[in-house]
Amino acid sequence: MFFDERWVTLLLFITVVGVVLRAPALTALGVLSLAIITASNLLRRTVLKRVTYERRFNETRLFMGEVVEVSCNLTNRGRLPVVSLQVADTAPPGFQRVDAPPDDVSAAEERINLGQMSALKPGEHTARVTRLRAMKRGYFAFGTAYLRAYDLLGLSQFERVDVLADSLIVYPRVFSLDALGIPTRDPFGSLAALRRLIEDPSRIMGARDYRYGDSFRQLHWKATAHAGRLQTRVCEHTSEPTAVIMLNVSTFRQDWRGTDVERFEWALSVAGSLAVWAGESGITVGLSSNGTAPYLPSALRVRPRRVPNQLTHLLESLAVMYSFALSSFDIFLLTEQRHLPLGATLLVVTPLVTPEITAALLRLHDLGKNLILISVDREPPDVPELPFAVFHVPPQKSFWSGGIWDARGRPAEPVVLGHVPQTGEAGARA
Repeated sequence: MFFDERWVTLLLFITVVGVVLRAPALTALGVLSLAIITASNLLRRTVLKRVTYERRFNETRLFMGEVVEVSCNLTNRGRLPVVSLQVADTAPPGFQRVDAPPDDVSAAEERINLGQMSALKPGEHTARVTRLRAMKRGYFAFGTAYLRAYDLLGLSQFERVDVLADSLIVYPRVFSLDALGIPTRDPFGSLAALRRLIEDPSRIMGARDYRYGDSFRQLHWKATAHAGRLQTRVCEHTSEPTAVIMLNVSTFRQDWRGTDVERFEWALSVAGSLAVWAGESGITVGLSSNGTAPYLPSALRVRPRRVPNQLTHLLESLAVMYSFALSSFDIFLLTEQRHLPLGATLLVVTPLVTPEITAALLRLHDLGKNLILISVDREPPDVPELPFAVFHVPPQKSFWSGGIWDARGRPAEPVVLGHVPQTGEAGARA
């Protein structure tokens, strides 16, 4: 029951009439009702003042197909109980309840209810845990929560809007190279040749500051003692293997045809798998694409660096990438070279191989670039024999459901990932 100014006016009139007519019952009814309304309004101002609501995630970074636990916590820090409290909260589309049928893909298009109803005593805490499975990659912002509570007398209600800045990043699904049909013994000949170049410890050129990933066997102890910080020996004939993933987001030759979602998402997954393999193999890896990401005016570019959070940064870029191409891929391949380090091996991942792209690759090969072409089209690329390695990794029929089939048609499991890399952490799941 809700009271407004009309009720107050009516009760005041009843009180005045009771006083004029000297009717104690009528006067008492008016006075008691006004006292209840006053007390209700006072309680209404404080009912949600000391109530806090927050979401907690056991992970803020995860891969497609993995499960995250969302804990919605309510705490009454006040001295008065809350007799009825309702929370309206939802998860953004892209997730599915763990207990939902795994083949129900349409459930990921709907918002999942995270709301709850509760009654809290003073100092009481309650939590509702919901387990969600990530069905899509991307950046997911959890929106505003709405709290509605009745006062202690149950006569009026009060609403509050909590703007919570909670988000999750879902990486593309990552597979091992064996599952993709790429031999792991010598997957990329160019990279393997680079890794066979070793340092000559007898020919020391000098020293430099220690970098993440340097072997402790290469520490220059005399230079360390002199400089007061760790120094690494620099020897002649040193070659640090570097790879740059060149990702094409165009799925049709004509932009007006839109995007083939299956091939586009599969290209991101293959690019992420290559990045994880390179990171685990000790190869400095970067990413360049003719696609873009939110709030990024130019093409997406992650420069190759040996830093702890390099792989995390790369996977996050793949997670938020759009399918809108800023330029044709053949022109992008040629113009992007000024941003790439010399001697880097280019891992070209593309959903389609056109004559223009083939011509651009041949031109780069003539300029001395190390190239590896990985086609993620449904059919093998119709190209002449090329002077560099070419792999065909078609989209797998069970990609969306989390499985994958190897080259012989047998089911293979995705790469086992142990720990989701957070910002500032090195590596991905091994």
